[in-house]
Amino acid sequence: MKFGIGYYSLQSPPHNKRPHVDLYTEMLEEIKTADQMGFDSAWLTEHHFLGDGYCPSLLLVAAAIGAVTKNIRIGTGVLLLPLHDPVRVAEDAAVADLISEGRIILGLGLGYRQEEFDGFGRSLKERRGRMEEGIEIIQKSWADESFSIDGKYYKLENVNVNPKPVQKPIPIWIGAFTEPAIRRAARIGATLYIPAIGVIPIVKYLFDMHADLLKEYGRDPADFEKPLVREMYISDKNADDTWEIIKENVTYTAKGYASWGSMVDREGNLLSDPDDPILYDIARAQSIIGTPEECIDAIAEYKEELGIDNLICRFKFPGISHEEAMRSMNLFVEKVLPKVS
Repeated sequence: MKFGIGYYSLQSPPHNKRPHVDLYTEMLEEIKTADQMGFDSAWLTEHHFLGDGYCPSLLLVAAAIGAVTKNIRIGTGVLLLPLHDPVRVAEDAAVADLISEGRIILGLGLGYRQEEFDGFGRSLKERRGRMEEGIEIIQKSWADESFSIDGKYYKLENVNVNPKPVQKPIPIWIGAFTEPAIRRAARIGATLYIPAIGVIPIVKYLFDMHADLLKEYGRDPADFEKPLVREMYISDKNADDTWEIIKENVTYTAKGYASWGSMVDREGNLLSDPDDPILYDIARAQSIIGTPEECIDAIAEYKEELGIDNLICRFKFPGISHEEAMRSMNLFVEKVLPKVS
């Protein structure tokens, strides 16, 4: 069982505004500490043009993390590929991989916010085609030979990206919730990345779909990690009391996803009202909170029900202080990890 930290969105929410320079400084300190503690991975997440300053530049941050850590893998969870020039992504990922000496995981996703596509002058209707061509370009960019592509969206002739990454190739993971996107992950042989959305039955449905599609494409699901992101807050108070302290912070993420039309209820139905009170129940159900003993039990349930082998712990979610995140991380290492590893 592997354990990571993140994903880091580096948001400054209205109910607990913080200077972004402090958030970035604290993030580096937390990930350096996690590296020293033996966590396996650290994750970043991307969005654009949001008032809370949601992180827009994942590979730039990944390179900074690589420069101050030694062993921890650094993942983008996820980089919204259709918004970017895929050659530039291939170059930036290669450089970040060199700086980190081979520790980058390139998680990719489609994106879905109209405002983001408008801001980059891209059509939302083109995102699937740009994703397909973009992945092909990235994979060919890391190969030794030059390549050309005559696609619908990208036309390149005799391109040879240099320098090459340390890893041959950098692993690509895919963030997905729909059958076509999960099929894409299976077809290219990518791990399915599940962010902090979805109660256990929903996540199980997605994992099972990915496993079935991997088999359809002649691949063994056992060869692929099963990562899951959960918000985590460990304290000396029980889960009910802890929830009352942190519920606005945890639910802030759920409200954001709902306002973008990408939040789901317990049955998988889309939620689009950020003021829907059900979001509090869903956010709590998707979190691991309370005493170390309660968190141990919750992790055991995730392992039993989903067969996950990689739990990415979001100790620092919007509104949580550096001190709270560090306290949770320390409690996890001291009192939870010995029971769940």
